Amino acid sequence: MNGKFILISGSAGQSCPAEKLDTASQFVRAFTGEVLRLGGGVVALAGDEESTKDESGVSHIFDWLALEEVERYARSTTESPSVRARVIMSDEAWESKIGDVNLRLLMNLEHNKAVEVHYIRRQVFTGGEYRMTMIEMADAMLAIGGGKGTYATATEMIALGKPVLPLDLKLGSISNDGDGAVDLHREMTTSPCQFFPNTHHDVINRIGSLSLDLGINDAQAVALASAEVLAREMEATPLPEQPMNANRRSVAAWQFVKALPFVSHTIRVIEWVRGLFSFI
Repeated sequence: MNGKFILISGSAGQSCPAEKLDTASQFVRAFTGEVLRLGGGVVALAGDEESTKDESGVSHIFDWLALEEVERYARSTTESPSVRARVIMSDEAWESKIGDVNLRLLMNLEHNKAVEVHYIRRQVFTGGEYRMTMIEMADAMLAIGGGKGTYATATEMIALGKPVLPLDLKLGSISNDGDGAVDLHREMTTSPCQFFPNTHHDVINRIGSLSLDLGINDAQAVALASAEVLAREMEATPLPEQPMNANRRSVAAWQFVKALPFVSHTIRVIEWVRGLFSFI
């Protein structure tokens, strides 16, 4: 996994049971630690965390958990300094979006030369904009919880031929807009080649050991297995391209584009006009 960056995408709903949120947090910490140990890094969004916390003060997003692990690794390693986190953030985040604790975390990452920051102008900082930037920065994706944003991000990653590992842990989403990773996991069990083009035979035979929702597997064990299957996919020799796979990626890309609000609205207008003027 040397030099590869994994996008950790997802969140948990405010009504998510505490034990499931704890399992998700344990997983994200262990997964990030293993990715770092294998020589990889993570892609994360640095934004407002306070508004996602529940009454117990527990955050329902995972980006900052991952960045805490990167900071811990950067402080403890004897290796030469190297970028282990690609962070996407608004250019106004320093001013109002990020709390003092997380600001110090980012500054520590900068001090240890462990972070590469990509700023997006506040005027165009939207979900679609930062997701596209994260997709560009990532070599693979781990989906845990989340809603439509997580689902759309995974769809575009798949369209680009990048591996996506969705987990089955039912967490809901912070926006309460669907079950992104869970829906993706169902699709992976029936069409694994879309998610792991080169090692899908191995992955489909490990579905049980990659499960968190059954409550049988230890979160750390699943985290290690997850990092392993993503590393194997990225290191595998590409299989010959199949026409059906290429077609599926085209369909996935079109589905993603249609999901964007402005484009979707434009498409509906065009289709309405075509209905009025059959010669168009």
